[in-house]
Amino acid sequence: MMRVLFLMLIAFNAFSLQVIPLTLGHSETSSQLDLSSPIGVPAKSKATFGKIDAKKVNTSVFHNAVFVIGADRLSKQWLVQHQKQLQDMQAIGFITNVDDFETIIQLQEQSQLPLLPVNVDPLMQLIGVSHYPIVIAEGQVWQ
Repeated sequence: MMRVLFLMLIAFNAFSLQVIPLTLGHSETSSQLDLSSPIGVPAKSKATFGKIDAKKVNTSVFHNAVFVIGADRLSKQWLVQHQKQLQDMQAIGFITNVDDFETIIQLQEQSQLPLLPVNVDPLMQLIGVSHYPIVIAEGQVWQ
């Protein structure tokens, strides 16, 4: 639970930046965050792309809308389809099953939404789903 709250705190601060500026340096270590951090690449998760039924959840720990996607083609298509709605909601994005910052940078530039590379397993367990893409907002989890 503390890890989820920590991720949410980071996400709220990230939104104030509009899009998290990620840059790649020439050294391998400059493109990676501290491995003790829950944020960084590669970000792996047990969660997979798939369908979920919309449901109500306790969102008292979420003060902003949050969405979760993967780096797969279908998640990218979903992001394009829901981009305007997510922007209107000022949603914070968590991307998982992603191996490199280049993918994250490309998706941020295309969507103009903040994306944090994280293992979303604790979050998915908290809300009781195992598939993405999802949106958590206003007491609901939906696709």
